[in-house]
Amino acid sequence: MTARTLSTLFLSFLGLFSMILQPSARAERHKVILDSDLGSDIDDAFAVALLLASPELEIVGITLAHGQTGKRGRLACRLLHETGRQDIPVALGRPTPLVVGRPEITGPDPRQFSWADGFTAVKPIETPAVDFIADQLRRHPKQITLISVGPVSNLADLLQTDPEVLQLAKQVYSMFGSFYLGYGGSPVPSAEWNVRADIPSARTLSSSDLPITYAGLDVTAFVELKAEQRRALWSHGSPLTGALEALYRLWGRETPILFDPVPIGMVLWPELFRTRAAHVRTTAEGFTVIDESRAPNSRVAMSIRTDEFLKRLVDRLLRQDLKRRR
Repeated sequence: MTARTLSTLFLSFLGLFSMILQPSARAERHKVILDSDLGSDIDDAFAVALLLASPELEIVGITLAHGQTGKRGRLACRLLHETGRQDIPVALGRPTPLVVGRPEITGPDPRQFSWADGFTAVKPIETPAVDFIADQLRRHPKQITLISVGPVSNLADLLQTDPEVLQLAKQVYSMFGSFYLGYGGSPVPSAEWNVRADIPSARTLSSSDLPITYAGLDVTAFVELKAEQRRALWSHGSPLTGALEALYRLWGRETPILFDPVPIGMVLWPELFRTRAAHVRTTAEGFTVIDESRAPNSRVAMSIRTDEFLKRLVDRLLRQDLKRRR
């Protein structure tokens, strides 16, 4: 055998050995389902955008909760269509009563809904959200991470109709609650929106034995998207950042607080967060309370490296060039 042949065999062996040691990118991807109330506040749209711009995440589906879920679903479908990701199923939860709040955000027709008026090119699937989540968890046991960033009616319905199936989730993260700090960094905890919007569902979730990690106001309320970061995103000119700008303009306020991308960041970049084990319960008034006298039933996010989180999020959105398929 010649020296050249030996060298070729050695290089082939090294290539094979490297493939064995390094699993394929597909094998490393995290399967996720996002449960959202897209269309009310603007942070839900940024949560969807972060998912779409993260190649290490495999989006199994997007489910919609709270209020007019049909209009939320149409908004999600147009966002996926504009970015060429109409392969991602969109499933609707049951419509729920609305609670009193800012009319343009919590009313029956938030302004962002108008962006998808008349859109029919892609439609939600016929399977209800609760059945879709259950089916996917059974199909991929202990492989799917559930990320909840809205009122939790879908998860509560699933706990009531099929209480064992959520145990098949790999992990559950939820933008939910206010434990030590309230809105605006107040030292007094608040009745956080996702809890207050559907208190019975919130109480069902927090009293379950699901191993949930909560991203409450303690870490989410500080994630403000600054003007220079917005300018960079709007000037990028991709279909995804163009959609975000359009929805931001319809939203109609100045500085977005990106509550909802935070639990996604906990999946992508856990090193940016500090959490603690705690026993969480929800009061009848919509406050989330840590009971130090009881054994932990969840984890609560305590701190976030806010500047680094925002830097990484914006960088993701500036690097992507998702576009509609021809």
